[in-house]
Amino acid sequence: MAISNGSAMPMTDIRDEALRGGILKEFGDALSAQLHRQPRYVVLPRTRVEGALLRGHADLLCDLRPEWLDNQSFLWSDAIISNRMIVAMRRETPAPASLQAMAGARVGTILGYRYPEIEQLQPNVVRDNAANDSQNLEKLLHGRFNYIVTNRIYFDYQRKVHPERAQLASHHLKITDFDTFCAVGPQGKVGIREVNQAIAVLKARGVIQAILGRYRPHGATH
Repeated sequence: MAISNGSAMPMTDIRDEALRGGILKEFGDALSAQLHRQPRYVVLPRTRVEGALLRGHADLLCDLRPEWLDNQSFLWSDAIISNRMIVAMRRETPAPASLQAMAGARVGTILGYRYPEIEQLQPNVVRDNAANDSQNLEKLLHGRFNYIVTNRIYFDYQRKVHPERAQLASHHLKITDFDTFCAVGPQGKVGIREVNQAIAVLKARGVIQAILGRYRPHGATH
């Protein structure tokens, strides 16, 4: 499984260029066990994960959507994770009424990631790119800007564990709800049908929801 080094906890705990934990590792371990295979995780820059899948250096790339990738030759699994794209902020910052109400704002984003709803507002909204989610959050906490575009799973986790979590708002502006999937490469060692069968079993057993539940703050909704 190819893993982008642009993500952070709770999706990935990457240390010494290796995946040590997080939702994607727990999911990958569970999926591999269901497929009766030994998992191996290849950590790569965001710009190289597609090439690894295309050339058969990796079999799977998970927690993505087709429109987020340039290559359209991959096969896509059934949905694995339901998430929400949000505009998040510090506690003292009110949630904007709409994306349009953010005109003139500088917004924290991740380098190489696509944000169609934000891009439609440019040049009225300016992207301030960081290398990864952690840098993006630190910029928010240090007042570099008032808003970041992130996802609900990541931000809820930070509200649970971050040393400065009291500064993070429980309110947010919803951009869109979305599901993510696994991409299967044309030269991969696993087929889309067996991947989908394994995902269906994990869903039926409540494995994926149990994994996600371990990373939510107490009282947070799905």
